[in-house]
Amino acid sequence: MAGSTSAKSQSWLWAWTNSNWPDDVMIDAKLVRSFGETNSIDELAQSYVRDVDNELEVLGWELSAVAVRICDALGAYRSPLGEGDARYYIIKAISWAG
Repeated sequence: MAGSTSAKSQSWLWAWTNSNWPDDVMIDAKLVRSFGETNSIDELAQSYVRDVDNELEVLGWELSAVAVRICDALGAYRSPLGEGDARYYIIKAISWAG
């Protein structure tokens, strides 16, 4: 889990700050936060990132892409929740089903 977007608040919420998620799905998000703190990148170190450009989906994809890069992941996935809200996941491994 990387984070989620909210159309109501027009913001991104990093997974590490959401108490609804278990710790084991937030390991990579915490790695991104640590990278942000170490390198003084506020968008990675603060809980919320405001959508100042009115491009909420773009913001979600951009921050997910950063998480993919920092965590050496394979890609990202966006799961729509409805009403403009979405969850963003990073993909760490891919294998054939079946």
